[in-house]
Amino acid sequence: MPKEPSWNIDVKSLSDRRLVEIAMELEGSEHKELVESLRRELVERLEAKGITKKEIVKRIALGVPRGRRFNEIAKAWAGILGLSPEEFKRIADAR
Repeated sequence: MPKEPSWNIDVKSLSDRRLVEIAMELEGSEHKELVESLRRELVERLEAKGITKKEIVKRIALGVPRGRRFNEIAKAWAGILGLSPEEFKRIADAR
């Protein structure tokens, strides 16, 4: 079996849009560490622009049906945002 190519992406050089595009393309792949680094960079940039964790959670969860997929998203993003999955879900569901 051929070895998978090693991914080395300078996340600091990517535009915000490209960060999101690559993270979405690689979501669910074996490149979990890369996806997490892309997400971390995006969160850092959003927070630097004054966007709160609450606003970030609301944007991530927007339009996601509550269920298995929502739980997966909460798990994936909560740690990056410094939240527990339960806190992520509570914030996402708050009005």
